[in-house]
Amino acid sequence: MRALLVVAVWALSAASSDAATSQPGSVPDPALTSFRRWLDASRPGYGCDEGPAPFRNKTVEAAYPGQRFYYVLTYTRGIRPPFENSVSLVAAVDDSGRVAPFLPGQPASYSRGLKRIQSSKDAKLAGAAVLILASCGERRWPVAPERVKAKKTSKGWTATYSYDSFSSSWVSFDRKGAVLAFGGSAPPVP
Repeated sequence: MRALLVVAVWALSAASSDAATSQPGSVPDPALTSFRRWLDASRPGYGCDEGPAPFRNKTVEAAYPGQRFYYVLTYTRGIRPPFENSVSLVAAVDDSGRVAPFLPGQPASYSRGLKRIQSSKDAKLAGAAVLILASCGERRWPVAPERVKAKKTSKGWTATYSYDSFSSSWVSFDRKGAVLAFGGSAPPVP
């Protein structure tokens, strides 16, 4: 009887986990399932405060047309995270279930699927989108494309976002619009 109860609890747990992939009455999201499998394989024992879940952002969706995004997020607390293998990242998942993460240490990963930069307006949009992806969202400081300053250089474009008079972040693109580097600093957490 005890074994039957354990199996029933496990089955209920698995069903509620699958239900979490979608809204009640809707079809489960196969891309989210692929993202979860990828996380389990590439980051065994990972922990996070939010996700895995769809990542929705109008700026990112405009800069990376036709892509679907998913994320996990661990909150910065100023202390050691409560998870042994904490993770924060956003990834694109295609129709075949291939997961392509955006990795801060690999700026080129932010170039995949990015809209071509042909004008200052495109550079502002792309710069805002890269900064949003790199921070896994806009939890504390929204990054509005219209507040990004874009400058054309001999090497390509530089997009700069100023949070206040002391703190700013930037993204540099080559002539073809590929992400070369990004960095900066956000204001301190209040």
